[in-house]
Amino acid sequence: MTLLSIKYTVSRLSATVIGRRIKFRVARDCKRPTDGRIFIQCTYQAKCTVSKKPKTWHGRKWYLSDHMMEDEIVKTAYAAFKACVEHEVMEGFLYNSERVFNPHVNFRALLEVNKMEIYRTEP
Repeated sequence: MTLLSIKYTVSRLSATVIGRRIKFRVARDCKRPTDGRIFIQCTYQAKCTVSKKPKTWHGRKWYLSDHMMEDEIVKTAYAAFKACVEHEVMEGFLYNSERVFNPHVNFRALLEVNKMEIYRTEP
């Protein structure tokens, strides 16, 4: 499929969650704008959890195969949407006004905390 046909397919999608509209960006990798890999990326407006200022956010890029069919494009857009929503859910879940599941924490720090598992004692 061509960039234009992928954009057409994606333009027929709509994605909304809890009143927030998520848009889909379709573009080529900027390192090779004429023949680079095509990707889908979610974008949305939301306040920054730190600064509280409104901002346009961009999810990760979901690269498409050169041989991708329409079905795979729609399902990849859904996966991008789902990941975007899960990211916001993690940021919005608080305990004493602090994020419990911060998606921005480096994975190496998580590996250290991972050793702190807790278990129930047997009755």
